[in-house]
Amino acid sequence: MALRRLPGRVLFVNPPRAPLRPAPSRTRGASKAWAARASPPASWSSGHHRARGLRPRPSDHGRLGRGPPPFHPPARLHRPFQGTKVGSAGRAVVVSRSPLTDVYIDTYVGGNLGHRMREAGWDGLFLTGASDALVRLEIDDLEARLVPCPELEGATTWACEQALDGLGECFSIGPGGEACVRFASPITAGRRAAGRGGTGAQFGFKRLKAITVNASAEARQLARIHDPDALAAAVKVQRQEMGLKRRAGDPFYAFGTSRGPLYASANDRMPTANYTAADGVVPPMGSASVAVNAGAPSSAPVPGMSSAGPVALDTHRLSGEHWHDEHPDAKQSGCCAPCPIACEAADRPTVDGVRTKGRPVHLNRVERPEYETLAMMGSNLGLTSSLDVMDGNDACNRLGLDTISSGAALSLVCELAERGWLPEAWGTTFAAPFAFGPYAEGDAVTWRFGDPALPPLALAALCKAQPGDGSLFGALHGGAVAFAEVVESLTGHPATRCTAHCKGLDLPAWDPRGKRGNALAYMTANVGASHMRAGYKAPTGLPKNSALDLVPELIESQNAIVVRDSLILCAFAKGASPDDMLAKAWTAITGDEASWADLCARAGVQWDLARAWNVAHWRALGRDAANEDLLSWRLRKEPLPSGVAKGCVSFQDDDDEAACLSAYYRLRGWDAFGRPEVKA
Repeated sequence: MALRRLPGRVLFVNPPRAPLRPAPSRTRGASKAWAARASPPASWSSGHHRARGLRPRPSDHGRLGRGPPPFHPPARLHRPFQGTKVGSAGRAVVVSRSPLTDVYIDTYVGGNLGHRMREAGWDGLFLTGASDALVRLEIDDLEARLVPCPELEGATTWACEQALDGLGECFSIGPGGEACVRFASPITAGRRAAGRGGTGAQFGFKRLKAITVNASAEARQLARIHDPDALAAAVKVQRQEMGLKRRAGDPFYAFGTSRGPLYASANDRMPTANYTAADGVVPPMGSASVAVNAGAPSSAPVPGMSSAGPVALDTHRLSGEHWHDEHPDAKQSGCCAPCPIACEAADRPTVDGVRTKGRPVHLNRVERPEYETLAMMGSNLGLTSSLDVMDGNDACNRLGLDTISSGAALSLVCELAERGWLPEAWGTTFAAPFAFGPYAEGDAVTWRFGDPALPPLALAALCKAQPGDGSLFGALHGGAVAFAEVVESLTGHPATRCTAHCKGLDLPAWDPRGKRGNALAYMTANVGASHMRAGYKAPTGLPKNSALDLVPELIESQNAIVVRDSLILCAFAKGASPDDMLAKAWTAITGDEASWADLCARAGVQWDLARAWNVAHWRALGRDAANEDLLSWRLRKEPLPSGVAKGCVSFQDDDDEAACLSAYYRLRGWDAFGRPEVKA
């Protein structure tokens, strides 16, 4: 049965090799089952001979490796809640094979993009093939065309939005995506990123600079729902719940995630100096177990924060509270409409007594960073103020790079430089690509923790480098994990032990050595180390105790999150959006009578589908699924040096880790090797 009163259309676009020809595109109908799915379609089988093809990776100096080919289709999708009045539904998702991890990825982005696609008459967008020249996709209601855009080559995401202002919502890549940096992100509204997994590089592979979406008033009237009255009743319940939380003084409604540094550092969860610690205290590098039997330095160790013994960062100065102290006129500035939470905050600087303005509206606006950015681009780099983090955050937004993976990559280089583990030929400095902070253009910038000017300068230099050109930045194109592999192959130092990841996806600023059960959530997430795929209802304590009893709750939470992600509902609204309310909203919009339990059962199938896709891909590469699930060495073997979780690793021991993973496989209905039997 087709969806009732929904557009029911999916746009397929194949950028031609000669972009001046008409863009090959076609429309397909969307079934009800498809509309509630955020998993890879069956036609994306990794068994396809072209999808398995060998091709050079930028991370390994041109040696043959495997990576997603440019014709692999990223899908820009939205779900039933977009284009409705359900709160916190201003979201969209990009689904693809990750250029960073080489496995399944779905990554979410806030803003009005999903709303406009639905209002224009589309349920989804598939992009296949690649263009020889830079193009942009222009969607205006049911009309779609590819337009050559050589004038946008090298433009930042902000410049791109300015140039395309008037064409509707804009979703673009910056220099990072054009350079195919494997952790590049498409950006909309200047600061909202489809951050994880490097989907911006997929756009770069295809030479697709931007997508703009415009929905006319007439088209919006056609995007109707099955039962408006029932939907209004469900939305009323949600708004009441959100209102109660705001009136109760929930600090999240005032500070968003930016309060995170205070909680995370107190509980040994906050990445500090490339995860050498998790409490905001930079430890002496020589005391870490990773340095045992590492051999003589291959380059001169850089004197840095770790040389002078433990250095405590002021985590209050890294928090949103400090940011507001320094920006007393800052206000809750916006939301992914319609959303009562409004978790953002911003300020407009005053110049000569006049408040600055800009178009698009995000120009000349000082944004409060999110926790993950404050941690990965702050404490993880040894920075001591949320104000310093803003420069790195701004650089990522303009260049189109993920702040989490950017922080992971830069902090790894800083640690290796301070240890003296970088290849001698690379040196321990780079030339500033432009004047910034204390540096003039061309000045030598040293790789070390604690330099607030380093992130924007290093990221700009990265986007100008050629992948696999033999330089430090050429290797860094592939992200932290690939960079560590290159360094290890060139120097013999155990650089891969200094990474923090699962399945190649960098840890998202929450250290699992400080929370029981967190490691298992990372290990079992299909996309890798994501903090958005599971959750526990109550504090779980430290991992010095086994997480075996948490496995049933973990699976239950994963299925529930798949439902919310498939609808798509922002994670920030889950505490104010009762399960029954969400099921009723689904039925009101689609006409499909389904309870919350029904939706969670479907979610379990979706989870297995994505897992099966990964397993098939690993099998084609001769890799074992259970080994792919393991966290990186540092998180499993290097105990935290200080804080409340001092001495802890991610599990009690290897036996506990194996028992927890085995129990998870069993309760999921998979075999002992973590392979599901998918029953669609």
